[in-house]
Amino acid sequence: MLRLQTALVAAVFLIGAGTAQAQQTWPLKPVRLIVANAAGAAVDTGARIVASALSASFGQAVTVENRPGAEGYLAAQAVARADSDGYTLFFASQSIFAIDPHIKKNFPFDLERDFTPIAVLVDDTGPVGLFAHPSMPFTTLQEMVSYHRANPGKLSIAISVPQFSMLSSWIDKRAGIETLQVPYKSAAQAVQDIVAGRVSLFLTNFGFFERYVKAGKVRPLLVTRPAEGWSQIPTLASIFPDFTYQTFFALVGPGGMPRELVLQMNRAVAAVVEDPKFNQSLTKIRWRNLKGARTPEGTADFQARTRAQWGQFIRDIGLEPH
Repeated sequence: MLRLQTALVAAVFLIGAGTAQAQQTWPLKPVRLIVANAAGAAVDTGARIVASALSASFGQAVTVENRPGAEGYLAAQAVARADSDGYTLFFASQSIFAIDPHIKKNFPFDLERDFTPIAVLVDDTGPVGLFAHPSMPFTTLQEMVSYHRANPGKLSIAISVPQFSMLSSWIDKRAGIETLQVPYKSAAQAVQDIVAGRVSLFLTNFGFFERYVKAGKVRPLLVTRPAEGWSQIPTLASIFPDFTYQTFFALVGPGGMPRELVLQMNRAVAAVVEDPKFNQSLTKIRWRNLKGARTPEGTADFQARTRAQWGQFIRDIGLEPH
């Protein structure tokens, strides 16, 4: 009888333990947010704002893990190869999910197979600005074009990411000029050279570079969209009316994530992007979420439409896959 009672108690304990374990849901440990940029870059700053907000919504720490290099492929590969358990996520931009499929002959990912779209975090990363060193004898794009034609080969432009290289090429083609692009491994190095006057021009996020404008260390020539508080700076659309430029950051996981987990994460992200405090934090770097988290399917559709827009942009500048 004693042995029977002991067995019954043990059985009840095991059933209870199993039930408790089944009731435990993701996340049970910290979540990694993989970022394809170095610490200190504008993207890293935004990722840390997002990670802090997600930590509160998920109920577990979300830690930023910087994986710069190989044009973002090191970061993307780390996510694509990770377990589909929701503990490795990607702070994914248009670079991998909208631009590179058009410009890489051997694009190493199948976007539908290797990744799971979860939610849109940011659908406007703010205006990109074209800046000149104050020693340059021009204050507008039109004056810059005239200077270039009178002094061929003298204008150099610092480029820290491939996206800005394409934007620079688009401006050059429309303006009928050809500036010398100088690639940099990090934005920080490019900042040092434009401030010191070692390069003539710099394309970068306005919010990231605004303090240098205020300090008079650079001169803004144009922005991709209006910059709040800087209405005097012309937009590219005011010069070239057909200009479009869609940017985003989405939360993406490895391929094959369970449907219920994806929906749970989507709801948690929706709570974040609908929080006014979150969007107030984003405004510090001039980022915005304008249309919410979307559904996972809506996120996939948004990425696909943005990919089509970038495809047209790339065809416009005549960029061939390499």
